[in-house]
Parts: sequence; structure tokens; C-alpha cells
Amino acid sequence: MSLGAGALALRRVQILASPKDVRFTDIIKKLKSRSITPLGVDEEREHSLGWCHPYSGEPDFDSAHNHLYGQAFVFGLRSDSKRIPGTYFRLQMKNALEALQKKGKAGAKSGDRNQGKKLRDATRDRLKQELLRGTLPSVRLTEVVWHLDSNELWIMSASQSVFDDFEKIFLETFAWPLAHYNPGTLGVDFNRMLHGTNVSLEKNLEIIPADFRADPHAPALAQKTAAAALESADLF
Repeated sequence: MSLGAGALALRRVQILASPKDVRFTDIIKKLKSRSITPLGVDEEREHSLGWCHPYSGEPDFDSAHNHLYGQAFVFGLRSDSKRIPGTYFRLQMKNALEALQKKGKAGAKSGDRNQGKKLRDATRDRLKQELLRGTLPSVRLTEVVWHLDSNELWIMSASQSVFDDFEKIFLETFAWPLAHYNPGTLGVDFNRMLHGTNVSLEKNLEIIPADFRADPHAPALAQKTAAAALESADLF
């Protein structure tokens, strides 16, 4: 979801790298090296993933400084994919094989299983290439916010598949491990830890989960309280 529209959905992760190893110029250089190669209509590739401009989706980082908001840097993750519907592909494959049989192609009718398998595989590959060349790619654009002062990242999506793609390409690009912010890690002071300051988790080990179940003695206690109130009340 865009930062400027709709409900805000995000995932937070922490880069586990020394702050001195994270420089803005290096970030831009590495993002450029792994920028998106968009899929064209006439291409046979099925998938492309890479970094991009946060709003246009183009592999353009020349104006990256314009996307600095204080200590927050905004960039994009783009995923292009082509998908041929399975039912449509099976029907086209059936028509193609029937056409070959009518032409008397070797292996289309004969009992030579190896020849028939080779023919079907070659037909499948050829048909897939032709269909992909005429398929429009589906484009998914996700904004990412990099807090340069803390090296915390916000991925502006709650989708698990988006996060899996982000984690994969981030490790390929920067080779820095990531820690997910969740109920088990929210109490960790990553800033002190990454600056080499001693961090103790002892206080977190004594936390007892809250019990929101109803007290089994509550109904009886309520009845006693109500009876006592009636006895003490002046009804006349």
C-alpha cells in the first residue's frame, strides 16, 4: 500500500550490520547493481525482480536524493511476472497435438513412446514461448522505507510473498542478515547491540503471559456482592 493512500500495512525488520558499514552512497550503488530489468510484451521470461524508483517503478536511481525525508530514504521493490492460465494452456496444447496428428508427424500416432514424448515436449516448449511473447506482464510495486539513523526497514506490505521476495533480494544485494520485529524481539535494543554496548535480555525472561480467561469464582462473587447490596439497601 502506498505511503500516501489508504490504510497503512507494513512489516518492520532490523538490519544486523554495524552502522559504520552502512553508507548512503554504497546503498545507492548496490541498489543500482540489482535494479529491475522490466519484462517486455514480446519477451519469453516469466519473472523479473529488482529495486526501482518508489513511485514510477522505473530502474532509475539518479534522483535518489529527492526521496530522502529527514533520515528516511524511500525506494521501491518491483516484481514483473507473466502467467499463462493452466486451462487455456492445456487446451492449446491439445489443439496443437491434434494438428500434428492430422499432418502425420512422426510419433504423433505411432507407438514409439520416446519419439512421441520428444514431440510433445518440443510442442509444449514452442507453445509456451509463443504464448509468453504475447502475454502482458503483471507488475507489483512495493515501497520500502530505510531509516538511515537506525537501519530499520519498513516494507509497505503485509503479504508474505512480498516479504519473501524482499528478503531474498536484500540478502543477494547487501549480504546483511535481517531480524524481524515481532512480539519476541520488540524488547531488544538493537541500537545498543549494534553499537557494541552490552544488552541484557534477563528482564524479558521473567515476563509472564497475561491470562484473559474469566475467573471461575467471578459469578459467585457477583451474586454475593448483589445480595449484600440488597440487604443493606433501605427499600421502605
